[in-house]
Amino acid sequence: MANRINKDEDVSGTKPVEERNRIDEVNLARWMEEHVRGFVGPLTVLQFKGGQSNPTYRLDTPTRSYVLRRKPFGQLLPSAHAVDREFRVISALGKSGFPVAHAYALCTFRAS
Repeated sequence: MANRINKDEDVSGTKPVEERNRIDEVNLARWMEEHVRGFVGPLTVLQFKGGQSNPTYRLDTPTRSYVLRRKPFGQLLPSAHAVDREFRVISALGKSGFPVAHAYALCTFRAS
């Protein structure tokens, strides 16, 4: 299988954040300090590899790791990339005892 189109290393793990998906790490850390119980920086941000339609990041601190998903920048269809719906579903499943990742917080601010 040496000629597979997507090799595992091309779509798994993390990479430096692509320029088009760069986020303001200082403001993100400040927001997390205010909204995520137990968050303590400093914060290191990497981007997960792969074909996600919503950019997905690994956020590392000295004591904990988080995953951040967000809508892509630019014009979007109103119902596309519904990370807010995803947050609500994961939160509800977790509260009902289903084994899902803990949903820490939702930011509804939309940067242009």
